Amino acid sequence: MIGEERAQTDVQGGGNEREELATRTYKCDSCGNFLRYDPATRKLKCAHCGNLYPIHDCPRAMELTYNEGSEPEYEPWGDVKTIRCGDCGAVTQLAAFSTATKCPFCGAPHVVELDQTEGLKPNGILPFAVDEEGAYTAYRKWIKGKLFAPFRLSKLAKRDDAHGIYIPLFTFDTQAGADYTIRYGQHYTVTVGSGKNRRTETRTRWYVRDGFISSFFDDVQIEASRMITQSQMEKIGGFDSGNSVQYHSQFVAGFDSERYSSGLDESWEKADEIVRDRLRAQIIARYNADVVDYVKMRVSHADTTYKYVLAPIWSIRYTYYKKRYGCIVNGRNRRVVGKYPVSPWKVLITVLVGSGLIALAVWLLMTYVL
Repeated sequence: MIGEERAQTDVQGGGNEREELATRTYKCDSCGNFLRYDPATRKLKCAHCGNLYPIHDCPRAMELTYNEGSEPEYEPWGDVKTIRCGDCGAVTQLAAFSTATKCPFCGAPHVVELDQTEGLKPNGILPFAVDEEGAYTAYRKWIKGKLFAPFRLSKLAKRDDAHGIYIPLFTFDTQAGADYTIRYGQHYTVTVGSGKNRRTETRTRWYVRDGFISSFFDDVQIEASRMITQSQMEKIGGFDSGNSVQYHSQFVAGFDSERYSSGLDESWEKADEIVRDRLRAQIIARYNADVVDYVKMRVSHADTTYKYVLAPIWSIRYTYYKKRYGCIVNGRNRRVVGKYPVSPWKVLITVLVGSGLIALAVWLLMTYVL
């Protein structure tokens, strides 16, 4: 067992136990200091003496039935404190004993403490699989690989500490079906005219087809964070949400977690748009179409479920010639997305080299081919 403040449990029927949903404090038996979840060992680690403690085994996160408009207005998280940033608006959950003098997302010092946290409680979590040193390694590799970055960026950039944060993620499963009508065209060529006016023209035959399509969509991921956009999430490879486990406070020990800025219903609307786009692509793939005029669909959903998962990222901010930049490292697969300065000299050299190669190719073509 772990130190002074052990995780409390509720006893259920049949002798099963589950932890109450709360961010609790974990302390070292030897020195009494707080423990932190360590991604490298996948154990709780004392920051002071280095002692390691095994974590509680957690089952896979469960799918919850989604009923549109069912999102509750308020559910208590338990032993957490909530702050809101006055600059970027991010709402963050901290352990009750934590103190925050600046926003963990944008670094602004204008934070205020809130009385309560409205909305759903997470039912799943993807624990960090990349530790702080792994995040720094990914950052260094990313910044060195930027073609148009200044030559000495990796040496001159003054890096802040990496900040581990759990961001909110909704995933949806749904059986989607659609009656559809598609109008598409197939190109063909004909030879017209005679003599000097003889030529080949491309024409299009148009077809209208009706049909039905049904497809199951598993874990459609929607970011619900102020920290990262949907596009950025896709660039870092998304998250292996199928491996999420039931929420347990041990994985949050030592990290912050963000409260979602887009609610369950709003996230479902985004997921529905993604499902419709994928259905449209599947319909078009059924036909040997060269061009599509329209696809009309009447979409229905069945057996729709969701998970509200906390997903891990590392936020790294750095300064280059007094200007601030930042990147995000996926806390599961080390992929990076972010901003960086661009060297005008590198851009100019690339343009000149490219223009020179084009000019050389034209000269060789004119001299030896034509």
